[in-house]
Amino acid sequence: MPAPLFYLLAALALLGAGFVVLHPNPVKSALALILVMFVLALIYLGLSASFLAVIQVMVYAGAVMVLFLFVLFLLNVGVESPFAVRPLRRWIAALVGTLVGLLLASLVLVRFVGPGAGPGAPGGGFGGIESTGRVLLTRYLLPFELLSVLLLAAIVGAMLATRPRWPTLKMPPELRPSGGPEGEAEAS
Repeated sequence: MPAPLFYLLAALALLGAGFVVLHPNPVKSALALILVMFVLALIYLGLSASFLAVIQVMVYAGAVMVLFLFVLFLLNVGVESPFAVRPLRRWIAALVGTLVGLLLASLVLVRFVGPGAGPGAPGGGFGGIESTGRVLLTRYLLPFELLSVLLLAAIVGAMLATRPRWPTLKMPPELRPSGGPEGEAEAS
């Protein structure tokens, strides 16, 4: 992948991620996250990892984001004002975000600037079905299974959070079952 194309896609991914975090409307944030997933799939394609790109689009941009949007619509989340957060919390969040950004920038500079800097060529079979499956089902089997349990718990929690709370229904007298045989009910 040519470096200018990579930097353009990386900048687009960062802008989309910033939109996800900073936009007050959760539905628009989720749609921006779908854009970020597609840009990441394009980066995978540039790294000749076509299997990972397809999985990125199918699983994350497709299934997981549809699940997120489904939960957002079920919960009927409204638009909240970005100024509803207390000023002290806003300043603390800005400070923590700046520190994390500086830490990430220093890690990128250490990795990509200086002697021997720059990404190495991916190994043979990188991003293919066999190598991805081997790594996923050997080294990362436990996190993979824990993630599936976590997603199942999230789905069950979303269903329980949005189930209707039906009031106790009172049955009309003509529909109530009688206490015994038909003759006893008419005699009394």
